[in-house]
Amino acid sequence: MIEKKFTNYFAKTKVKRLAVLLVLPLIISACGNTADLISSTSTTTPSTTVVISEDISSDVTAEPVFSPEQNWTSDSTWDMCLINAPEGRKYEWLNYTTWMSLERQRREFPKSLIPEITGSTTAFVSPEENNSDYETLIKNFIDARCDLIVTIGAEISKETEISALQYPDVDFIGIDQQYEKQYPNLASLLFPEDHAGFLVGALAASATVSKIVAVVLDSDTEPSSVAYGDGFANGVNHVDPNTDVVSISHPGDGGKPDADWGVKAAHEALDYGADVIFAPGSGSGSGALKEVAGTGFDARNEALCIGAEVDDFFSLLQARRCLLTNVIKLPNEFQDLYWRPDRPAVIKQFENALHLPSEYESENTHSTLALISREFFLGGNPSGVHIGPVGLGRFNSWGAHKIGEPNRNFLPSEELKAMLSELTRSLWVGKIPTL
Repeated sequence: MIEKKFTNYFAKTKVKRLAVLLVLPLIISACGNTADLISSTSTTTPSTTVVISEDISSDVTAEPVFSPEQNWTSDSTWDMCLINAPEGRKYEWLNYTTWMSLERQRREFPKSLIPEITGSTTAFVSPEENNSDYETLIKNFIDARCDLIVTIGAEISKETEISALQYPDVDFIGIDQQYEKQYPNLASLLFPEDHAGFLVGALAASATVSKIVAVVLDSDTEPSSVAYGDGFANGVNHVDPNTDVVSISHPGDGGKPDADWGVKAAHEALDYGADVIFAPGSGSGSGALKEVAGTGFDARNEALCIGAEVDDFFSLLQARRCLLTNVIKLPNEFQDLYWRPDRPAVIKQFENALHLPSEYESENTHSTLALISREFFLGGNPSGVHIGPVGLGRFNSWGAHKIGEPNRNFLPSEELKAMLSELTRSLWVGKIPTL
């Protein structure tokens, strides 16, 4: 396999043999029964919206006020609080599914065997993208007496670590965060992008006809972009070393990557003959996917596209003509909407790896995030790094949108599904060499 990397917009800089890489997995879950969502606005942080859900043993539910004197936490409830990452394509799906995972746990806690726990509550805040006082957001939840605080994104990792050190009686989970030191009340949950890229690369190598595939990246230095690119190339090589990989990265010195740049990058990839294009970029992704889709009449190379981080089947209708699937980080793994062969056995392996206490009720928990939260709840010590699954979403069953035809009809065979299932499982449990 030849891997061609193009930086500085589209100047050819080098042809590079494939390196070896790190990899991983998949899975997903939906929230259970219906419950009332009670919304209030923080009086201490006007730039944030607070949503609180309650499930406590009381016939009367009062409107909570988010302040140090608030009434929605209690010594007899397990109170889980989430600080979302700033909104944007990169975090939209991760914010939503993390919240849904916590909501599922909230509904299951009343089944606990611990008599002192009468129920649980969940709450989240969504900071503004350009005005995020993370230290204050965490302190507000600590003042509200949250038992567990979950934060999302590398941007808040420093504040999360400092808070875990300052408040040893509060438990913390940092998603997509990694720390040099280990604290008994702080766990890290990672969804590595190179694992996601590897899975997409294996699919792309299986779907290409021209034996040329491409990846469009927001940066050639930013860690998540590099990981996506390296993972993609290694996934292609794992399935078919004779398939060439074209890698196009935004140079970084020409402003931030955006949809217009994504259009140009995808056009260039199509010029090189690529017929499967992976566009995981937060800035450039939507433009790249739309360009591959064409207008419905002028699609080139019968090209297929693959997105990342969000479910583009619903969020980017213009891409449906080319969209094969998306790869998504999955803190809330199980949901019948998503393809999930043989997942319960893999979940059991993670239960064993976490050394959960004997009183843990395994039949109610269906995600890595929930396993970590439950161990904190039972007084255990799940600190350190945990790897969460990534996975492919639905395969696109409706290619055309209003006008035109699908770029190419591609239905994965049972053999391909089985191969992707085995790869997903092997990546998640570390059976495939990562170096």
